[in-house]
Amino acid sequence: MRRSADRHLAVSTWLRLLHGYALIERELRRAVAEHCTFPQFDVLNQLERERDGLTFVELSRRLLVTAGNLTGIVDRLHAEGLVRRAVHPADRRAFRLTLTPKGRRLVRRAQGRHHRALTALLAGVPDRDLRVLRRLLDRLRASASSRAAARSK
Repeated sequence: MRRSADRHLAVSTWLRLLHGYALIERELRRAVAEHCTFPQFDVLNQLERERDGLTFVELSRRLLVTAGNLTGIVDRLHAEGLVRRAVHPADRRAFRLTLTPKGRRLVRRAQGRHHRALTALLAGVPDRDLRVLRRLLDRLRASASSRAAARSK
């Protein structure tokens, strides 16, 4: 009986996480849609954090996607003048991706809308509860990461 209860708890927890994530993501997509697509926002946001830029591999690791999945997104951002590609100084086979001034302005506007929407979506949850939730999610991530690392050995 215990294993069944554990499974039910795990599944119902996962479904709540998924449902909450889907609702929040839908609203955040709407918030940034005036400026760019959500995948483009993710790329621009990561590049905005790194003044020296990122390689495709570094960017794919941060976004948890394959470098191949990024190619089309980066191509469009480059064509729109938002991202610059430069040959990597240490590896001529790789590109270093950086934001152009136009890309920096666009991502900052999109970030403002994103932050305002997220703040509004979470306004009904007291700060104390958000801090507890954040700690619990950190523990969840650590637990899942250690399990995944143990399996890959």
